[in-house]
Amino acid sequence: MSKPLRVHPIRGARARRERDLLQLVEDHYDNEPLMRLAGEIHFDMPLSRADVEAVLRIYGRPAPQTVYLPCAGTLRHVAPLLEQGCHELIAVDLSWGSLSAGLSRNVPSSAADRLTVCHGDVRDAGEVLPREGAELVFLGGNSLGDLTNPDGHAELLAALARALAPEGVLVFDYVGDRYLPGPGTLSTEWPETLRTADGDIEVLDRRTRSVSPLSGSPMSVLNFTCEILEVTSGAPVVPMHSYRKLIVPEKLLTQQFRQAGLKLCNVGPVAEWSTYHRDRIAQTGDLGMLGEPNCWYRAVKDPQRSGSRSQ
Repeated sequence: MSKPLRVHPIRGARARRERDLLQLVEDHYDNEPLMRLAGEIHFDMPLSRADVEAVLRIYGRPAPQTVYLPCAGTLRHVAPLLEQGCHELIAVDLSWGSLSAGLSRNVPSSAADRLTVCHGDVRDAGEVLPREGAELVFLGGNSLGDLTNPDGHAELLAALARALAPEGVLVFDYVGDRYLPGPGTLSTEWPETLRTADGDIEVLDRRTRSVSPLSGSPMSVLNFTCEILEVTSGAPVVPMHSYRKLIVPEKLLTQQFRQAGLKLCNVGPVAEWSTYHRDRIAQTGDLGMLGEPNCWYRAVKDPQRSGSRSQ
């Protein structure tokens, strides 16, 4: 009999010390109506399968036994990875709402014996990862920039390195400074559809982007505001809130990875690795808020930097 699908807590306390991070997760990633926008990608299985096919090509080895999914969100890559022959998956995210929604909608019950889902900060995930490390770590959804504090960002890179087996591979997508809006604030709005139990509702998605340089660093923070309004009444479906991404220039990113014991390579835009992505960009110009600037990266762990799972 298969074990039941459930979310396991991680005991670590890093996130609890960062109230702004917890607030960001609550306001944006746990925000359930955002998951029901037709244009979002939380339950987009064709895109998720195409992501996984590209990731395994970039990985460049036979299907790995163990895959770690930090910042796993709604677990949309779980089923495609299992379909491709990966044996054991460990998924971690700080958003309880995303994990819960993903378990109910994206994960087949047959996956329970091969999947461990954990709620907590990925910097504390050592306690749930294999001591020998994962052969493949896949960080999707432009998540590398989610920790906007430079110290937190450095901790994230160190945690990703510790999670890898010697010569293990990290594959991730990152927009980075290709996403910068220029000086001032860029405001955009577009019609959207909200899926509800009572039928579709036409809504308006309004967002802004502005950049705040980090003092003494070439890095910067991309600040977003987001609100979703009903078209007919103007009533808020999702009240205005903010979220952020850390923007790291390419040269500095390579240096940061080297310091963490990882050899980094930008392997090119997502469209170069997937016909599906290329066709979708040509048709809609959109990959769920990522679009054409998104690139895949491959980082290989120095076998001399084995690290420790418990840190």
